[in-house]
Amino acid sequence: MEQEPQDSFVHEQRRVPAVGCGARGMGCFLRLAGMLASLGGAGHLRAPSVYGTSTPHTWLIGILMIAAGLMAVFMGARLSRYGRRHTARVIKDPVELPDRAFTLFLRPFEDDKFLYGVKSASTRSLRRRLETPVSRTREEVLVWTFRRRFGRIVAVGQPGERLPLPGAHRFYLPLNNWKPVVSDLVKRARLVILVAGTGPGTLWELTEVVRLLPPERLLVLVLSDEAGYERFREAVPKSFENRAKELRDSGDLPVTAPPFPEYPALRDPDTPTKWIGLQGLIHFSSSWQPTFTRADPTAVWALTLQGRVRKVHRRQILPVLKRTAENTASTTPDGS
Repeated sequence: MEQEPQDSFVHEQRRVPAVGCGARGMGCFLRLAGMLASLGGAGHLRAPSVYGTSTPHTWLIGILMIAAGLMAVFMGARLSRYGRRHTARVIKDPVELPDRAFTLFLRPFEDDKFLYGVKSASTRSLRRRLETPVSRTREEVLVWTFRRRFGRIVAVGQPGERLPLPGAHRFYLPLNNWKPVVSDLVKRARLVILVAGTGPGTLWELTEVVRLLPPERLLVLVLSDEAGYERFREAVPKSFENRAKELRDSGDLPVTAPPFPEYPALRDPDTPTKWIGLQGLIHFSSSWQPTFTRADPTAVWALTLQGRVRKVHRRQILPVLKRTAENTASTTPDGS
């Protein structure tokens, strides 16, 4: 592998840790100040007589305080995200990563914009949203969930980006020679987490994972709706057919596309729900038989939206991660 092109990507990074720390501190201050201002404004609206001013004047002050507080919370969250990009970890040479001590996170680059979005607080209560202002991105939430069971999460950074996204530790590869490095990392990873997508790079990575790893070391994340997932299902067999021809021409054994199940329906499709983020997980048995575990908020019941989110995570997502962690811990580095 040519190191000079790879290093040039790292040198183009404009990370300044001091700027990152300052932005994160200012973002935290703005979120806290915005929370206090909004709560004070709510107090003006609920009990105007306490403040000793005329009711219309008190209401106006309360509305302005709430508006200013919400803006401060929003700006603080954005500033904190920006600061974490300056302090994000970048791996200079992924070849030096120790075997089976990391999890490789593969995703279509076009999903980065969605993954960089802020995960909203899991409650409808404005007061609780302000009390716990969230600035973690969707990728950070996913990485935090997986890192607790699978250790360090690493990912290929998008070529040309000036700042890495917060979440998985990024490394950068040359545009014309990235496949050998990714193939080597696939073989050495404890687990490969792949986001379903129809991009040629993502589909090639899927064929490489199926070719090199036992089924238990692959976990497919579904972030899209049913239509997007169906496009992925249709693209997989075609991609594997094309890859089989390439492998035969090079003298290697071809690989067969694993089956992907249909998109599971919600238990109660008539229940109004707006579920953004991880829609489901697909894991495989030792014979490549897939299981699609849907993140289904209609299959659980709780008094609050936050309680329902926690139950989905605890009852549907965590059992899959626990089983995957046990399987990957029991396999040896050579995949047996």
